Order: sequence, then C-alpha cells, then structure tokens
Amino acid sequence: MSAFAMDWYLIALVIFTGFYCMLASRSIVRQLIGLELISKGAMLTVISAGHQTSNLVLAQALLITMIVIEVVVVAAGLALLVKNFRIHGTADIWKLDGLKG
Repeated sequence: MSAFAMDWYLIALVIFTGFYCMLASRSIVRQLIGLELISKGAMLTVISAGHQTSNLVLAQALLITMIVIEVVVVAAGLALLVKNFRIHGTADIWKLDGLKG
C-alpha cells in the first residue's frame, strides 16, 4: 500500500471523527472542536494533494487562506459561547434560540 493511500485513510479518519464529534454532542465547545477536526482534515487533504501534484506553492496559499477563515469562524463561535453562557449559564447549543441582537 502506498504512502498516498495511507494519507487518505488518515485524513478520512480525522474528518469522520470531526463529524461524529459534531453530531454526538450538544455542547458548543465540542461542536467547535469537531469543526476544527474537519478543517484540519481538509488542510491535510490540500497538503497531500499538493505534494502528489508537486504544486506546493498553491497548496500553501490555500492553507493560509483556510487558516484565516478558520480563525474568524472560531472567534465567532466562541463569542456565541460567551454570550450564551452569560444569558443561560450553559454551553448547550439548543439554548441559542434565546439569543437576540
């Protein structure tokens, strides 16, 4: 089995672990951790594909863009967590219905 196939098995494992983490939990923190796992799997996919096609410069440019977008998404998610915790005293994602503004 080639190293490329092993890379893709590892990437699939990381992505499906992130999906399971997001589906199995109601906590905003665990949802963000699952989202991070999925985005890290996507980054590994870009790195592996860039290495396979010998186009690492394009892969690096895409990764920098993905990291910037990921930081913004996580910051917004943590802001929702803080607001939800101040209002309801919990990190339950189903309590986000009560947030207004």
